[in-house]
Amino acid sequence: MIADILVSGVPLGCLYALVAVGYNILYRPTNVFNFAQGDLVMLGALLISSFLTSQHYAWPLAMIAVMAIVGAIALAEEVVAVAPILRRASDGVAWVITTLAVSLIIVNIVGKYWGVDPVFVAAPWPLSADPQTIAGVQVSSYQIALVLITLAIVAIVEATYRTRTGRAILAVAENRDAALLRGINPAALSRWSFFVGGALAAATGYLAAPLIPMSPSLGVAFLVKGFAAAALGGLGSNKGALIAGVIIGVTEATGSEFISAGYQQTVILAVVLAILLVRPQGLFGNASARTV
Repeated sequence: MIADILVSGVPLGCLYALVAVGYNILYRPTNVFNFAQGDLVMLGALLISSFLTSQHYAWPLAMIAVMAIVGAIALAEEVVAVAPILRRASDGVAWVITTLAVSLIIVNIVGKYWGVDPVFVAAPWPLSADPQTIAGVQVSSYQIALVLITLAIVAIVEATYRTRTGRAILAVAENRDAALLRGINPAALSRWSFFVGGALAAATGYLAAPLIPMSPSLGVAFLVKGFAAAALGGLGSNKGALIAGVIIGVTEATGSEFISAGYQQTVILAVVLAILLVRPQGLFGNASARTV
């Protein structure tokens, strides 16, 4: 039974971790949470479905095209809904309203175009979402691949922070004004981060679609669980996001197995709350002093 819970929960947790990594990519140079991130994940999955079924693209080409499209949408969101706010007050929170407005716009457009019926996407060849018995456990090749892909993505994102651009992003995260004085352009890094975060959201949507039928309502679920993983792991920590995402995924599978599928959200929020009460900065976050 424990093995079945892990097989079900760990791949889901990897998806939540990828959403959380997307949050971190945006948060570090901007101190902004994109509340449309979950809807970008959903949009990426639905676009992939259309490219594969209606346009008959090969899946690698469909993946590249959709990542570029959703990345461009996220970039437009930054230019229209985030950058003007940061120019007026870098410590303001009006971006909460503007990114939520973008979320609502995406949901309404998607609902008009795709409707509310769930959309299914097959696992890319040669993988399969059909479970096979391995060492007495029912697991699919796609679930195994999803875990490995998630580990690779997190490793790649972490490696980028050791590059010149990555160090500039970390400098902006530490002190935006001081970074500006050193010749770093926070606005350019913000645009680049939104594009990359949008592209990652599209990839996450494609990775999720073979396991979770996609519909416009799932954007909120990815928003909440991805945000919970980011907060639980420690804001800005991608390693923490990975571990926290798996914790949330396994907790969700455990709640469904032993309690009821209807109480999954309650169980997840209870576990997240319990951990944050002990470590408010998250599992891998750093406590910081505050002048009062």
